[in-house]
Amino acid sequence: MKTHIRIPLQTAVAGLLLAVMAAGPSWVWANEDGPRNPAAAEQRSVETILGELRPNVRSTQTLNRDQVQEMLDYGADEGYMIFEVLNQMTIYLKDRNMRAEILGSDLREAKNRFSLGDEQIDVLLPVGKIERVELGRAFGNDQAPFDVYLREEHTDFLDVAYFDMETHFGFGTVEEDLFADGFGVRARRAFLRFRMSHMELEGSRRIRAHVHRFPRSRGMRFDAIERL
Repeated sequence: MKTHIRIPLQTAVAGLLLAVMAAGPSWVWANEDGPRNPAAAEQRSVETILGELRPNVRSTQTLNRDQVQEMLDYGADEGYMIFEVLNQMTIYLKDRNMRAEILGSDLREAKNRFSLGDEQIDVLLPVGKIERVELGRAFGNDQAPFDVYLREEHTDFLDVAYFDMETHFGFGTVEEDLFADGFGVRARRAFLRFRMSHMELEGSRRIRAHVHRFPRSRGMRFDAIERL
């Protein structure tokens, strides 16, 4: 004769929950491109990082080291690469008639605590040579929404070409996921040398660089900002 054992419903549900919890949290962040630290990500945003800047000031305000660290913490929490964070910050400042600068010395100091990306990022943003990066509203004819000033010219290889950067390069137009109207950067391949016109941010930390008269770029994936 078969014996039937009845298990109360509440006991069964409790057992199921305990089994799921014991399996570990690996299922929570299965998407490697998602936020790494959801609690911190909810607290940090571009607005909270730049909220201390004075509005409607027609001059360039300097981010302090704490704000630079907050910027990189935000990128690390969200799984962003450095250009995704800079794109968001530029648009935020431009839309509010503000302009800010990040000192190269602060970026270099931050590299003691953060990885800003792999060697490919250094080709497009050579932190070791940066004097400052200016973002936001252009108040003069010598300014653009995204300006990078280097101590000396920079050349490095990326993908299929060498990239030659002048001591002042940047983009005259910055929109969501787009840096356009580029100046001061030329791609060189064999005897050909043409201007890089714009960069598209395609999501999942991919950049597609467009060079005048070059074949269409296949797009490259870059590492996210990470804490060391």
